[in-house]
Amino acid sequence: MIKTFGVVLFLLLILSSCSSKSQETINEIIPFTEQSEVLFQIKTEDPDYFEVFPDSIIPWISIQDAAEEVKMLIGKNDIVVKGDAAIIIIDYPLSKAIEVEIKSDNPIGFTRSELVLKISKEYKRIYREEEESTSVKTVPVDEREGVVNRNTTDGKYGIWGHDLVDLDLSAIYIHRTGGGKPRLDLNIES
Repeated sequence: MIKTFGVVLFLLLILSSCSSKSQETINEIIPFTEQSEVLFQIKTEDPDYFEVFPDSIIPWISIQDAAEEVKMLIGKNDIVVKGDAAIIIIDYPLSKAIEVEIKSDNPIGFTRSELVLKISKEYKRIYREEEESTSVKTVPVDEREGVVNRNTTDGKYGIWGHDLVDLDLSAIYIHRTGGGKPRLDLNIES
């Protein structure tokens, strides 16, 4: 009887110690991960695009001309990333990938238009810093022979293959781990 009581008491102690763990501690042990996708599409009224895009929806937005094209962005005012900060991962077309923290103007989260404008701003900064830090200058488009891709430069980021004007954002993939800031992988088309 005493032996059975001791086993039961031992089991109760183990169970009670497990149930007292907070959700935060459990998340540290088993991180919560969430992933979702946000699309960036613009609605065009330019008849030149209707043959290629019969529904008049272009499945990307220009990185360079985002400020102009954001007017045509579908769902531009939708909050698509919750929280007031996020990390964007910029790796294309860079030889040296970077992570950049961005802050939302809205404490609830980022709208689709705010995201594309912040991403555009970061790409413009990166291309500018590359030109300022490289010893191998970018060959102007009209002087390129054969394939007209951008030459690789050896600046801060090692940009290769594409000029800023070539880049379009079609989607971002949102990753959340534990309670940290969302991490945004960019799907850049060229």
